[in-house]
Amino acid sequence: MITEELLKECRLEFEASLQSLTFDSPENHKRVEDIRMHSLRVVANTLLLSNTVLQSDEDKRIAEVNALFHDLGRAALIAEGTESPTNIQRDHAVLSAKLIQKMDFFAKVPVETQSIILKSIENHNKLKLPKLDNEQQTLFAHLLRDADKLDIYESSYRFFKEKMGIQPIMTFDLVNSAEVSEKIIKSIMAGKTAAVEDMRTMNDYKLLLISMAFDLNFKYSFRLLSEKQYIQKIYETLPKRDQIIDAYRGIKLFVENKFVS
Repeated sequence: MITEELLKECRLEFEASLQSLTFDSPENHKRVEDIRMHSLRVVANTLLLSNTVLQSDEDKRIAEVNALFHDLGRAALIAEGTESPTNIQRDHAVLSAKLIQKMDFFAKVPVETQSIILKSIENHNKLKLPKLDNEQQTLFAHLLRDADKLDIYESSYRFFKEKMGIQPIMTFDLVNSAEVSEKIIKSIMAGKTAAVEDMRTMNDYKLLLISMAFDLNFKYSFRLLSEKQYIQKIYETLPKRDQIIDAYRGIKLFVENKFVS
């Protein structure tokens, strides 16, 4: 089982793994520090959600391990100098799972728990969670996905509105244009999370962000989303065109129904 002592070991290995990375530029060093802070905020979100969806202290410790290490592969790819945002977004989750298997603490974790950790991390950035082996794996995967999205909302909004933090790496290839992708709009109107590969402009990215609400899993996640007003705040940074207004109204209604149901 994951004891409090083993969790302390995990935290130390998390910090040590990031400190061991070398960088070819101060900008990439900054990006990895941003990943570190994001991971710690995802831990905080995970613990908030865990109080409502997990039963035992050990389960909460497993969830914290997932949150700590979910983006380790992203940090490693940046340190290697991988420049393609698409490659980093696509490959980092699987790499995170590979890296965690090499860590000293992982061998001390029961095999069943190892599977939960690996499945959660490998699938945290998938457009849609695939069918996993059992309900426990699915529960922890959903928990990580929700906690991750809640911080992505927060950090992206701060960047757009307050110019704080670092530009999200998946926006590097996007153009500043008033246009929006028809595929992004169609996904939202169908009640689906928009796909990264359909983005062309920064407005597409903002619409993709608010569409992530369709993939939240827990009532408390929707409560936090409503309390923080993330959907409304990101919408306020978008041009007010009919397509965008309709998409926003559809998502807003979806979130309200989930919150009160």
